[in-house]
Amino acid sequence: MIAAALLGVLSDRARGERLHVVDSFGIGGAPSTKTAVAALDAFRATKNVLVVIERDDEITRKSVRNLEYVHVLSFDQLNAYDVVVSDDIVFTKAAFDAFVASKTATTEEVSA
Repeated sequence: MIAAALLGVLSDRARGERLHVVDSFGIGGAPSTKTAVAALDAFRATKNVLVVIERDDEITRKSVRNLEYVHVLSFDQLNAYDVVVSDDIVFTKAAFDAFVASKTATTEEVSA
């Protein structure tokens, strides 16, 4: 039920064109808040933005963590509450691919 709620809220954001996927924030080898702000401005996302990254993406995390309107999560921490309270959701491509893969992973049936 919790997973269904998350997927439902993400679907709602996608229908409202408030779900975005970026290859990267254009940040090179060092964290840059200025570059991250420019990337977010492309979506006109300036209020309650949820940025979803991979767990080991420290450069992006450091670049956006000081922005008061941004909340950062790794894809495996994504939950329905954080999506509901966010106006825009911005995934990095790697995080989006990993999230989709985790939700579409096939499970094998075991017969007794």
